[in-house]
Amino acid sequence: MPSMEKHLFNLKFAAKELQRNSKKCDKEEKIEKAKVKKAIQKGNMEVARIHAENAIRQKNQSVNFLRMSARVDAVAARVQTAVTMNQVTKSMAGVVKGMDATLKSMNLEKISALMDKFEHQFETLDVQTAQMEDTMSSTTTLTTPQNQVESLLHEMADEAGLDLNMELPQGQTGSVGTSVASAEQDELSQRLAKLRDQM
Repeated sequence: MPSMEKHLFNLKFAAKELQRNSKKCDKEEKIEKAKVKKAIQKGNMEVARIHAENAIRQKNQSVNFLRMSARVDAVAARVQTAVTMNQVTKSMAGVVKGMDATLKSMNLEKISALMDKFEHQFETLDVQTAQMEDTMSSTTTLTTPQNQVESLLHEMADEAGLDLNMELPQGQTGSVGTSVASAEQDELSQRLAKLRDQM
């Protein structure tokens, strides 16, 4: 079983590495957003659009790294259960061997101690199984809206106190479209924050 434990260590390490990459992408996204704001303030919409695309790409990469980390965690939890099951099986074999002699002696103290040991093994297994189920349920899929770049441009312009309606093509203008896009963005940010909290 040592090889299984080595695999388990490697899986846990990979999950942590993926989480680190996700955080790195988050930092890059913030840097790109700041560049979007600066470009909008200077009136350079083409450069602002490029930085907005970079920010969205970093955000999507961050979510993908986080999603993959959750999947690797789920696999690690399954391996952990297999390792624990193997340990429990070995313990059970020892307990069952001792059971015959203990039951024949009809010593109540020995029988009670044996049952306690038996129940402890099952409690350990229950904890591992519950942990695996928690990890599996936290693997959430996130969706992103189609007009992410436009939403980000509007969001950065709002923060900069500028009006983009004159700059954007028809169909993308209007306060209703902007409020819906920023509401979608807020909802996505909240869902992403919840997912990170669960990790």
